[in-house]
Amino acid sequence: MSRRRNMYNMWHVARWEFRNRFRSRSYLFNTFISPFIFTMLFLLPLYFSTNQQPTGVKLIGIVDMTEEKNMADRLSSALERSYRLENQLSEYGIYTISIRNVPEYRELQRDLKDVQAQYDSLNRLHNRIKKERTAYFTQKKLPNRQFSLDRSYERLREVREEKELVGIELQRYKTAMDSMYAREARVIADSLILSRVLSAYLVFSPDFVKSGRVEYHARETNDLLDSERLEKTLQRLIVHSRLRALKIEPRKVRDVMRPIHLEKYKIRGRDEEEWNVYAQFYGPLIGVFLLFIAIFSSGGYLFSGLMMEKNNRVIEVLLSYARPLEIMGGKILGMGAVGLTQVLIWMAITITLTVSGLIPGSKSLSYLNFTNGFYFILYFSLGYLFYGALFMTLGSIFSNEYDAQQVNQLLRMVAIFPVLLSLLVVINPSSLWIRLLSYIPFLTPSFMILRIPLSDQPLTTDIWITVIIMTVAILLTIGVAARLFRVTMLMLGKKPTWTEVLYWIRRSA
Repeated sequence: MSRRRNMYNMWHVARWEFRNRFRSRSYLFNTFISPFIFTMLFLLPLYFSTNQQPTGVKLIGIVDMTEEKNMADRLSSALERSYRLENQLSEYGIYTISIRNVPEYRELQRDLKDVQAQYDSLNRLHNRIKKERTAYFTQKKLPNRQFSLDRSYERLREVREEKELVGIELQRYKTAMDSMYAREARVIADSLILSRVLSAYLVFSPDFVKSGRVEYHARETNDLLDSERLEKTLQRLIVHSRLRALKIEPRKVRDVMRPIHLEKYKIRGRDEEEWNVYAQFYGPLIGVFLLFIAIFSSGGYLFSGLMMEKNNRVIEVLLSYARPLEIMGGKILGMGAVGLTQVLIWMAITITLTVSGLIPGSKSLSYLNFTNGFYFILYFSLGYLFYGALFMTLGSIFSNEYDAQQVNQLLRMVAIFPVLLSLLVVINPSSLWIRLLSYIPFLTPSFMILRIPLSDQPLTTDIWITVIIMTVAILLTIGVAARLFRVTMLMLGKKPTWTEVLYWIRRSA
């Protein structure tokens, strides 16, 4: 009769805890809204980065310092072929930055034309004298032939020297114009950027084909899509230029260098399935986060509820109704039922979305099956009972949340530690040291949730070992929690030392 009474009291405490928490707004938020927000925070940046729709034509300025001065036309043609809006217009417009209206530049341009005309005239005269000398050499019977050769040589030397001097002057003007163009064009381009006429502008160095150096200037450099597109397009253009310089047909090289597409398949017995490393990795990782949320939200309710009942003296009323062990067992079972209900709701939502096809590529996600769902529930239950007993211990020892905050944070950090090693688990989920870490009760639930879907071979042995380890750890932890709970649940206003805690454990044994 006494035993039945104990179970009855424990059941009433568990039912009260379940009904009280299940109806709370925070529980509904953590069950429905929090996972949705977490999933959206994870998926929306990925979606918008890959499905960003262009809002209009983006104007790109060009400061071309190359000798050919043809980068604007080449880039415009390449971008028009690759990127178009829904109305078939080119997504990118190209605008060549000009400084022809700058007075100093126009003056230099006029002087350059005069020097260029003088150089061309001297060049023609130089060529004519060379032809005359060739005629003198071929006509050996020409009267005064030697005199004509000597005189033409003097004229050729004078013209060549004058031509070289004018050539130096011509190069000086060209250098001055290039320097002014580089300086003034940047000023104009910057003003067009700040006035939002240009989205960005590119500066091509004189040795662009050889060095590949090009500058990208923009008001905001966080638009990675545009810069990546421009970089890929320019890469194709410079490769074509280098191939043509080597007299190699770019089309032949493109055919030879056509990339392969590696389709990954994972063999399971006689069957095989297509393997997407990102989907197969992020699924179990999300499962670990959900496991963490489920365990620590339920454990947090257990911890905060016990602290509140101690401070409000509600625990004294409960002691008049049930024994300490019945109260502790009822609270752990009640909050465990709350967490288990939360997990089952998540699984029902996942099954509904998978069956309805609302999860893209869900058919290729082999880990979405009932076997892994069972293991998720199993390790949630084991993890909750273990951490729940720890939270009960903390709630009974400390008088307020501030005193227990450091230990509470330490438990959370330990539980989420496997996420930091998730990449190593993906590479080799059955490695020796990963297996050893899985045998540590604090880490077992998270590590096993990661390992089971990713392992190439059944983990039956590891599952049995971890279940036994967790069961022993749970019994020991609940035993310690029960002893401390009986002694400390009525203590208020005093922060116990660890020596006192050990003394109470020995005394209550």
